[in-house]
Amino acid sequence: MKIKSEAELTTFEAICMLVGNSIGTGIIAVPYLATRNSLLHVVWMVALAYIANVILHLIIAELSYNNGGVQLVKSFEGELFHGAAKKVFSWVAFVVYGLAIMVGVSGNINGGAQIFVNWFGMPLWTAQLVYYAVAGCVVFMGMKAVGIAQKYSVVLLIGIVAAMTAGTFLRPVNALHSSAFHWNNLLALYSMVVFATSANQAVIQVVKGLNGDPRRIRKAIFIGFGLSSVLVLIVTVTVLLGTKGEINKELAYMQLGDSIGKWAVILAGIFSLFALLTTFWSNTLALRDVVHEQIHVGNRISWLIATVPCILFAVFGVNSFIVLTRIMSGVVILVSIMLVLTYGKSRRKAGASPICGVIGTVPFQVLMVLSTLLSAIGSLVPLR
Repeated sequence: MKIKSEAELTTFEAICMLVGNSIGTGIIAVPYLATRNSLLHVVWMVALAYIANVILHLIIAELSYNNGGVQLVKSFEGELFHGAAKKVFSWVAFVVYGLAIMVGVSGNINGGAQIFVNWFGMPLWTAQLVYYAVAGCVVFMGMKAVGIAQKYSVVLLIGIVAAMTAGTFLRPVNALHSSAFHWNNLLALYSMVVFATSANQAVIQVVKGLNGDPRRIRKAIFIGFGLSSVLVLIVTVTVLLGTKGEINKELAYMQLGDSIGKWAVILAGIFSLFALLTTFWSNTLALRDVVHEQIHVGNRISWLIATVPCILFAVFGVNSFIVLTRIMSGVVILVSIMLVLTYGKSRRKAGASPICGVIGTVPFQVLMVLSTLLSAIGSLVPLR
């Protein structure tokens, strides 16, 4: 099926789309969970998460490829839903999937706004509106603008990580961390690493931006998730080695900056801001596409329809949003199971597998569902 795309991405821009989507707030939380596990466990969980994410995103990419580069909701409609209730199920999937992305976008707005509050002392609601407007300008210009912005932002993030790593080893470091083993802590770590290196929204943008070229899509996925995994591992190790005192779950990189010096505090703040921006760009671009495909209005109008509720939730619905985030794991499980069922049907109908190959066969599909279940359990179990 012919891929419909508004813009063409270079392979490097496609890789950066994946890295930018994955390097968000999750990467900052991994060091905190790493303190409840040994460093060897961290390395193993990063490696396993890389394998799981490559399988998952190859499957998502091929499913979208088989349906002309559409988002998951339209893939479900085209492959999974049938009969008189097809449109009803499609709209239910649209609402559930769209709401799940909105939860993340609203949390992203609040996180970015808090950085502006800390830097400029402005009221929170003002900071939320400023962040939404500044970040939204890029997506409003279209997918190519997002690809270019992601490219330069990822290069900046890599540069900051390199500088912070050098700063860590120029000072006395802590002893290598070790902790007593507990399954709860290991599952929680795995769940967070998978979350911190996933890019469900961006992979479909990569399919479209690379015009459905299977070789380039596979290359972007393998390299993109490899780079994300390496960044997570480096950030985690440097925080463990360089941070003085107990590690905070939400401010780990800022704490590392405090331990190194004032220049590092500034870099850590910039890192946190751009980690949020890159995720915002990918998620709202995907949300725009979901709305566009469902109601068939222009891209810019679709973006406003998709994101205005996000800023309203962020400004007025913080308490209710905390409740919504608690049911996110259930939504993730539902979407993943639907994804496997839909991909299996799509693969059989297509009669070929240009992107996944053997990685898309039934054993790997089952492995992906098990990984999702483990991640959901890990996000709910209490730490020990």
